[in-house]
Amino acid sequence: MEVTPSYRLDLALLGDGGAQRFVVVDENDCLHRPASDWLGFLHDVGRSPNTVKSYGSRVAWYLSWTAQTADWRSVSLGHFTMWRRVLASTPVRKTNGEESFRSDATVSLWMTPVRSFYEWADAHDLLTTDVAKRMTEVRYFAPGTRPGGEYGRTQRVLAPELKPASRPVVKDPEWIEDEQARQQLLDLELNARDRLIVDLLYYTGIRAGEALSLFTADVHFGGGSPELDCRIVDPHFHVRQNNPVENGARSKGCERTLYVHDQLVERYIDYVLERQRTLGADDRSPHVLVNLYDAERRGRAMTYAGLRKLVIRCGTRIGYELTGPHMIRHTLATRLVRGIGCEPQAMDVVQAVLGHRSIHSTHVYTHDLERAKKEALAALAPRSVVLGPSR
Repeated sequence: MEVTPSYRLDLALLGDGGAQRFVVVDENDCLHRPASDWLGFLHDVGRSPNTVKSYGSRVAWYLSWTAQTADWRSVSLGHFTMWRRVLASTPVRKTNGEESFRSDATVSLWMTPVRSFYEWADAHDLLTTDVAKRMTEVRYFAPGTRPGGEYGRTQRVLAPELKPASRPVVKDPEWIEDEQARQQLLDLELNARDRLIVDLLYYTGIRAGEALSLFTADVHFGGGSPELDCRIVDPHFHVRQNNPVENGARSKGCERTLYVHDQLVERYIDYVLERQRTLGADDRSPHVLVNLYDAERRGRAMTYAGLRKLVIRCGTRIGYELTGPHMIRHTLATRLVRGIGCEPQAMDVVQAVLGHRSIHSTHVYTHDLERAKKEALAALAPRSVVLGPSR
């Protein structure tokens, strides 16, 4: 009896210098060559290691499920419809032990790597059907509609079989709305490294991946110099692509320079001193953020999981749920746009600070404007009107 293969994501060492790449293998460690080559393609075109890992694990699960019923190279659109149902109906266990089900939006995110894999496979003539081409269709949008604009237009959209059962609800970015919670986060007693991390996220809006891939050579808190090939006098740091990184993190936004105030410089000095005391001569990592308190990983670059756990712990301590480092970034962006605790900033300035490639990404921080408009108008003192004979 033939055994149905079960696939998983794994790391493999390449022959050229021992570099690691993600691959898809079965239970006998035999390579799924097409899926592994596709992951190699994603790496070569610059997708972040964390994205490659996420895409690979989801496609591996899809291939395991497909192997029970069909050859992945000859499936139809109806097959993808069934896969959507499996994703939506399979319980997911949360970290607190509770079970829940994936939303339509989450299911759509799971479908994205499957579509990417099939589009790549189609380009390499690996499919026996035209399923990749049928994933999308050309649709005409009449004038006056949002996609149609003034004159109408045609646009390629997802085929009906791949669309969610209901229209995904666009949620406002999560941010720390409560002023007291924001202050408690800043006043929270933390060790030097964790205090630096929270302040770095809060005052600069840097992405988690950008913070984790930050090298000490990028930090010019004493100002630039000819030796550093930097002429900027004020304390600052550079957000840019660094390679190689130890933790799979990568900066996905625009390269930029971010300025810092004296308090953040002091936080960094405190951290550097603690790092020297803890690691001493064993400090060899080029990364700014390294593990100091885990004996097994001491001196190695922090990971996204460690950074996220830190933010969640901070939320628990101040009694305000923080879902991850992105929430602190959204808080800075919202404050800059709204002028909360500062003067309102122009949208293009906020775009530059956040490193958005498109201004449309920045516009999401104009969320919940109805409440903001109501509060703004309520803050205006009403004009006094005195009735009586005119003079």
